[in-house]
Amino acid sequence: SRKDQEQYWYRSDMPYHFVPVKQFADSFHSFHMGQFVHNELLEPFDRTKSHPAALATSKFGVSRIELLKATMDREFLLMKRNSFYFICKAAQLCLMAFLAMSTFFRTNMHRDPTYGTIYMGALYFAIDAIMFNGFSELGMTATKLPVFFKQRDLLFFPAWAYTIPAWILQIPITFFEVGVYVFTTYYVIGFDPSISR
Repeated sequence: SRKDQEQYWYRSDMPYHFVPVKQFADSFHSFHMGQFVHNELLEPFDRTKSHPAALATSKFGVSRIELLKATMDREFLLMKRNSFYFICKAAQLCLMAFLAMSTFFRTNMHRDPTYGTIYMGALYFAIDAIMFNGFSELGMTATKLPVFFKQRDLLFFPAWAYTIPAWILQIPITFFEVGVYVFTTYYVIGFDPSISR
């Protein structure tokens, strides 16, 4: 630009004057390197001389399965790195289960319609505890968003390849958490009077 060009002026023996872009282009084209580039670009590209794997033929360069495998491995690695978080989350859910067991203890609850609201309260507490247990992961997801947007914009992978592995890998963890909560509270609260069921 007109304001920045002076700082790049090389000829200290001559006073600075602004050189327009057209003059730069004309000087380059009159120079032997400019003429060489011009002559080389006039010849059409011969595709027989290039290797077939030299240019990418797909948008992302690899197949969808490979994209899914790569992002699945990355997500699993991130989960292993954050294992302390998942252990603390499971411990928190166990604590909530013990709180629910002590609050809704089955010896204090009878199986008649008047105690139905208390059983509904216990069910609501269980759903509430399990649902809000996953909200703490939103912070980690928000932390990963800048990396996701950068990699998506640079065509490293599509958005589905980022979200599906995270979703799939959360399914066993969710089943484990719900299983721990249900197995510890179901009989103690009194949803079923028989422990064998």
